[in-house]
Amino acid sequence: MKRKKLGWIIGLVALVFALGLPAISRTLAVDLKETCSLSFSPLPEYADDLESADVVVDVFKVASAIEDPGVDSYSFEATETFEALAPALKNLAAVDYTALSQQAGQIVAQSKPELVATVSVLDKARLEPGLYLTMPRRADMTLADSLEQTMVGSTDGTEKVLSFVNTSQYKYTFNPSLVALPSRMDENGENNTANGTDWQYDFTMTLKASRERRHDGQIEIVKTVPAFGGSGAATFVFEIVAELDGETVYSNVESLVFDGAGTKSIVVDSLPVGSTITVSEVYSGANFELSSDPTVTLPLESGFEPVTFEFINDYDGGNKHGTSVNNRYSFEEYPEGALTPDEEGNR
Repeated sequence: MKRKKLGWIIGLVALVFALGLPAISRTLAVDLKETCSLSFSPLPEYADDLESADVVVDVFKVASAIEDPGVDSYSFEATETFEALAPALKNLAAVDYTALSQQAGQIVAQSKPELVATVSVLDKARLEPGLYLTMPRRADMTLADSLEQTMVGSTDGTEKVLSFVNTSQYKYTFNPSLVALPSRMDENGENNTANGTDWQYDFTMTLKASRERRHDGQIEIVKTVPAFGGSGAATFVFEIVAELDGETVYSNVESLVFDGAGTKSIVVDSLPVGSTITVSEVYSGANFELSSDPTVTLPLESGFEPVTFEFINDYDGGNKHGTSVNNRYSFEEYPEGALTPDEEGNR
């Protein structure tokens, strides 16, 4: 009788191992009482530029980690601020983490919840187990000023919340991202609490971003007229050309009008950062002549400060009258066979 009972026990243990049940091999291997650390690493190709911009990451707690009795895993219980995500957190196997991260980002943008940590890319946060939302920004900007809403799709009007970081020449855009602590890495390097690898309590998260050249560069054209004369106001016209990678990316003219001696300026914005700007004074007024270089070429190296172009004109003693008109043109394409507005009017 004892042999039969012993054989039954051995057979049951063998069956448990054969089926891969966790009750014997990994029961409660995850320790939810252990503090986790979270650090951040930019993509290698962006690392130098982002680290020089003093990037920090705001961390929000979305859910607490709750023990799953008898198995080597845990579940999530949404915090009060993120209670709207509770239904999705109850069925993580079917969750689209990208969509869930975006929903959490929308909550942050609307309700501005309390932070649990702000971490630089050179430091790490100590956090209790749970689910966290991460949103990068510049240290010298608030998160609210670092958020932008982008329309997703042209029909449903859905908006997507993003955070951005500007460096001198580039704009980096980040999607809100969720991270579970403690974590497990799958074969693709993704954080997946359901796979069978060892638990990681010290986790480094890669900051994935899209990058585009900044187009918010500015120049300032400063004109000085030490002495004034002539008949009426004096107009000075400047041609502005921006070149980038051997191509002309901007071309326009601007003017300044003087009715007396002094200094005036005009700011031109929305220029591609990293381009080379050439400003030429192409008209110097009816009674004035340039005493400075007529053409100045300077690099637009940063989107943080305008580049200054200075010109000086002296009165030549004349009394001629001059005027100007500053024309702006827009180009529109019309379908083949269609009449332009002028043609419609003359038909």
